[in-house]
Amino acid sequence: MYHHLRYLKERFGIRHINFYDDQFTFNRKRIDKFTQMLIDRPLEMSFNCAARAEHIDLDLLRQMKAAGCWMISLGIETGDENLLAQHRQHVNLQVLADKIRLIKQAGIRTKGLLMMGLPGETEASIKKSMDYVFSLPIDDFNLAKFTPFPGSPIYQNIHELGEFDEDWEKMDCMHFQFIPKGMTKEQMEKLFQKFYKTHFMRPKVLLGYAAMAWRSPDSWLRFLQNMGDFLRFARSNKRLGEVLKR
Repeated sequence: MYHHLRYLKERFGIRHINFYDDQFTFNRKRIDKFTQMLIDRPLEMSFNCAARAEHIDLDLLRQMKAAGCWMISLGIETGDENLLAQHRQHVNLQVLADKIRLIKQAGIRTKGLLMMGLPGETEASIKKSMDYVFSLPIDDFNLAKFTPFPGSPIYQNIHELGEFDEDWEKMDCMHFQFIPKGMTKEQMEKLFQKFYKTHFMRPKVLLGYAAMAWRSPDSWLRFLQNMGDFLRFARSNKRLGEVLKR
């Protein structure tokens, strides 16, 4: 892995890598060796990764920080423990909250990965998710719209759990193709936008982005270049491709 990063840096000038692997920290010896190589022979590169709460501790996080880890993403799914227990084993949101605080203690940005519209979702459970996320030192988050893909265990009886429109062009986790019982699509869209807007309008989140941009002047240029697209998305809740089709 180290030699792959060195090739990317020397051949293409890459300065940052995002590891799309939610088991990135599963093999402790492997990550110890990798991060120590980055510390002993720096490449002047930074990286993001995903992790599971049970696979990280403060010593590992500090070593990852020294190796150039910039942000860690953790799967939260929902802040309603009862709802989460219906879809995942060994649920403990307090343990997850403690690990998020450890990540921040190590000086690494945190990103929460959530999902709205799980079977059993209610307006009350969405409110619990918002309260949970806003109580934690999370710098960034991604809120996906639950999509039951063929082959997943829940797909077998998904029609019994709510309304499901199996339109393949829209099954991208950015459309509410599944609506839980007791909810409406309009209600879900309204709560989705409220969740995002409330998070990104919080002062500490805005200050975090300002500090990040200040440390990286190139960020200002990229932001200004894409400001129009961002504002169109903020007003319409539609991605660029959808806006251009109209």
